Amino acid sequence: MIALDGEALLPFARGEAALRKMFVRPAYRGSDRGTAAALFATVLAWAREHEIQTICLGTVDVLRAAHRFYEKNGSVEIPKESLPRSFPLMAVDTKFYRCDVP
Repeated sequence: MIALDGEALLPFARGEAALRKMFVRPAYRGSDRGTAAALFATVLAWAREHEIQTICLGTVDVLRAAHRFYEKNGSVEIPKESLPRSFPLMAVDTKFYRCDVP
Protein backbone atom coordinates (compact mmCIF):
# COMPACT_ATOMS: atom_id res chain seq x y z
CA MET A 1 0.00 0.00 0.00
CA ILE A 2 1.22 3.50 -0.79
CA ALA A 3 -0.01 6.42 1.31
CA LEU A 4 -0.94 9.47 -0.74
CA ASP A 5 -1.77 12.37 1.60
CA GLY A 6 -3.49 10.04 4.03
CA GLU A 7 -5.20 7.98 1.35
CA ALA A 8 -3.92 4.88 -0.42
CA LEU A 9 -3.43 2.62 -3.37
CA LEU A 10 -4.73 -0.63 -1.92
CA PRO A 11 -3.91 -4.00 -3.50
CA PHE A 12 -7.03 -6.18 -3.26
CA ALA A 13 -6.19 -9.15 -5.51
CA ARG A 14 -3.17 -10.47 -7.35
CA GLY A 15 -2.19 -7.83 -9.90
CA GLU A 16 -5.06 -5.49 -8.97
CA ALA A 17 -5.30 -2.45 -6.72
CA ALA A 18 -7.91 0.14 -5.78
CA LEU A 19 -7.08 3.83 -5.89
CA ARG A 20 -8.74 5.19 -2.79
CA LYS A 21 -9.64 8.86 -2.97
CA MET A 22 -6.78 10.70 -4.63
CA PHE A 23 -7.09 14.42 -3.89
CA VAL A 24 -5.07 17.49 -4.80
CA ARG A 25 -5.57 20.59 -2.70
CA PRO A 26 -7.28 23.40 -4.64
CA ALA A 27 -4.22 25.67 -4.54
CA TYR A 28 -2.22 23.00 -6.42
CA ARG A 29 -4.78 22.01 -9.05
CA GLY A 30 -4.65 22.75 -12.76
CA SER A 31 -2.85 21.29 -15.74
CA ASP A 32 -0.38 24.17 -15.63
CA ARG A 33 0.84 22.98 -12.21
CA GLY A 34 0.97 19.27 -13.08
CA THR A 35 0.48 18.15 -9.48
CA ALA A 36 -2.23 15.57 -10.19
CA ALA A 37 -0.27 14.19 -13.16
CA ALA A 38 2.85 13.84 -11.01
CA LEU A 39 0.86 12.16 -8.24
CA PHE A 40 -0.75 9.74 -10.70
CA ALA A 41 2.67 9.00 -12.23
CA THR A 42 3.86 8.10 -8.72
CA VAL A 43 0.87 5.79 -8.31
CA LEU A 44 1.62 4.07 -11.63
CA ALA A 45 5.32 3.71 -10.80
CA TRP A 46 4.49 2.14 -7.43
CA ALA A 47 2.01 -0.18 -9.12
CA ARG A 48 4.60 -1.33 -11.67
CA GLU A 49 7.17 -1.95 -8.91
CA HIS A 50 4.63 -4.11 -7.07
CA GLU A 51 3.42 -6.04 -10.14
CA ILE A 52 0.02 -4.38 -10.23
CA GLN A 53 -1.40 -4.58 -13.75
CA THR A 54 -4.79 -3.00 -13.14
CA ILE A 55 -6.01 -0.13 -11.00
CA CYS A 56 -9.73 0.31 -10.37
CA LEU A 57 -11.35 3.25 -8.66
CA GLY A 58 -14.70 4.60 -7.66
CA THR A 59 -15.79 8.22 -7.61
CA VAL A 60 -18.97 10.27 -7.54
CA ASP A 61 -20.91 11.87 -10.40
CA VAL A 62 -20.28 15.48 -9.40
CA LEU A 63 -16.47 15.30 -9.65
CA ARG A 64 -16.39 15.99 -13.39
CA ALA A 65 -12.87 17.42 -13.39
CA ALA A 66 -11.65 14.19 -11.79
CA HIS A 67 -13.46 12.16 -14.46
CA ARG A 68 -11.75 14.16 -17.20
CA PHE A 69 -8.39 13.70 -15.48
CA TYR A 70 -8.75 9.93 -15.16
CA GLU A 71 -9.93 9.58 -18.77
CA LYS A 72 -7.10 11.80 -20.05
CA ASN A 73 -4.64 9.61 -18.16
CA GLY A 74 -5.69 6.24 -19.54
CA SER A 75 -8.61 5.23 -17.34
CA VAL A 76 -11.79 3.91 -18.91
CA GLU A 77 -15.22 4.19 -17.32
CA ILE A 78 -16.72 0.81 -16.55
CA PRO A 79 -20.10 -0.28 -15.17
CA LYS A 80 -20.17 -1.25 -11.51
CA GLU A 81 -20.97 -4.82 -12.57
CA SER A 82 -17.58 -5.03 -14.34
CA LEU A 83 -15.57 -4.42 -11.18
CA PRO A 84 -13.67 -7.40 -9.82
CA ARG A 85 -15.64 -9.18 -7.10
CA SER A 86 -13.05 -8.40 -4.46
CA PHE A 87 -12.94 -4.66 -5.25
CA PRO A 88 -13.44 -2.74 -1.98
CA LEU A 89 -16.60 -0.77 -2.79
CA MET A 90 -17.37 2.46 -0.99
CA ALA A 91 -21.08 3.19 -0.52
CA VAL A 92 -20.83 6.76 -1.89
CA ASP A 93 -19.23 5.81 -5.22
CA THR A 94 -21.44 5.94 -8.29
CA LYS A 95 -18.96 6.01 -11.18
CA PHE A 96 -16.13 3.53 -11.74
CA TYR A 97 -12.92 3.43 -13.74
CA ARG A 98 -10.28 0.90 -14.71
CA CYS A 99 -6.72 1.71 -15.70
CA ASP A 100 -4.29 -0.80 -17.14
CA VAL A 101 -0.84 0.01 -15.75
CA PRO A 102 1.51 0.74 -18.66
